[in-house]
Amino acid sequence: MAQRGLLSTEPESDPDPAVTTELAVIARDFEETFFHLHLSDWGATTMKEYRHQFNTLINELGTLRVGDLDDEAYRLLQETICLNALAAARKVDSWSYGKEAPSSARKRMNLLYELIQDLKQVEGLPIPVIPKRYNSKPSHQQELLDIIDSARSLPAELLQKELTSSTLPIQVKILADTGLRISEMMGLLYGSIQAVSSSQGTMYFLTVTGQINSSGKRTEITKTGAAYRVVPLSKELGETLMEQREEMERQYGDLSLHLLCGGAAENGFSDDSRTVTAINNKIRDLVPELLRRPDFFEALTAKRAYLFDETAQNKQLRSMLTCHALRRNFCTWLYCSSGLDTTDIYHQMGHAIRSQPRRKASGLTPEELRCICLRKHVSSTFYHSANPLRYPAKGSFHASEVPACSVELELEPGETIELTIEDTEPGTVTHLGGKDLSVRPLRRDKQHNVSYNYSLLAADEGTFGVKKRKLLG
Repeated sequence: MAQRGLLSTEPESDPDPAVTTELAVIARDFEETFFHLHLSDWGATTMKEYRHQFNTLINELGTLRVGDLDDEAYRLLQETICLNALAAARKVDSWSYGKEAPSSARKRMNLLYELIQDLKQVEGLPIPVIPKRYNSKPSHQQELLDIIDSARSLPAELLQKELTSSTLPIQVKILADTGLRISEMMGLLYGSIQAVSSSQGTMYFLTVTGQINSSGKRTEITKTGAAYRVVPLSKELGETLMEQREEMERQYGDLSLHLLCGGAAENGFSDDSRTVTAINNKIRDLVPELLRRPDFFEALTAKRAYLFDETAQNKQLRSMLTCHALRRNFCTWLYCSSGLDTTDIYHQMGHAIRSQPRRKASGLTPEELRCICLRKHVSSTFYHSANPLRYPAKGSFHASEVPACSVELELEPGETIELTIEDTEPGTVTHLGGKDLSVRPLRRDKQHNVSYNYSLLAADEGTFGVKKRKLLG
């Protein structure tokens, strides 16, 4: 028996989409998170003006890609902003980089500085440049802080304890288990919760088909075209959500087209913009409060590889601990524990990849949905350890549906089976056991010399990430 997809003969994959994606696409995707990060720093007037300037800045980013934004490209971008500001103001004076920046460009230049810094620190993008103010250079401390990334992996045991608590809002649990953007999570409908039958029982997933805008209203225009997607759920969370849906529908009737974040009101069920905005604000405040709690914060600081300025490092770490930290943590889990390759991870995160065809949240076959859910089922999540694939040993069985850390075959009393095991993984352990089970090895071939380009991590101990390529099958 072989586990399908463990070896790859595919050629080298395309460059990392994190480097080749256009900055304008990512910045638009990051917009709501960006402005929420600075909610306490900017007044209402400044926030309104910066939102207007943000749209202009997006256009000025053009087709610049993440990996292209080095020192020279950053300087040229600042120069473009200044020249565009002068043209809009109809100034005819000659100007060149190094002279005092036009007053009409200063807000947008500050916006650029804050945006690039947040995309590096909060989103974790591999942008080469260390952002700096116009015609200046970053401090030595900022250069050190630029290589610090202490919030990509949150304390698993502490977070797991909180997520299994009945008092934690279901919205936070969804964010942690799926890596959805908060706008996408708030835009989920009751009808977004769906299930599919599989060889391992009922599996659950969410269809992402919209989001909540800044006014608290749902729109089916998502951040990117790639945001329309299917996201698998841990079985335990899926069961909880389905039970909640059934209970609510017993009280209020069919809620398929109503927001999941809605709730009981005086006149029945309510998911109007005022209710949604209140819940959205509650979650945006609750998650940072949880992640900045002393036990969480101490667990994060304990992972530091080096210490050079505790005050500055703590300040930057706290700035990372927003709702978006749950999305970053989920992305880290995908890279380290799910076994998916980079392109599949980008699709699951809803990141735009211009070179790839757009995927939709609908139109997948039942078999594709089963495989998506089974990949999560066999990986360790906040809700379960890595589950084995269990099959009844009946009839002709050739391969597992997805790669797994463990495969269990069940025999009925008195039955026999001849099993051929293809040893496709280094260090594979085959265990045959059971009451009154008789095992007779027939033949053992030598292991072929193969290179391994795939790793499905069963545990944190003694494991490390390897370069992943596309899977077979």
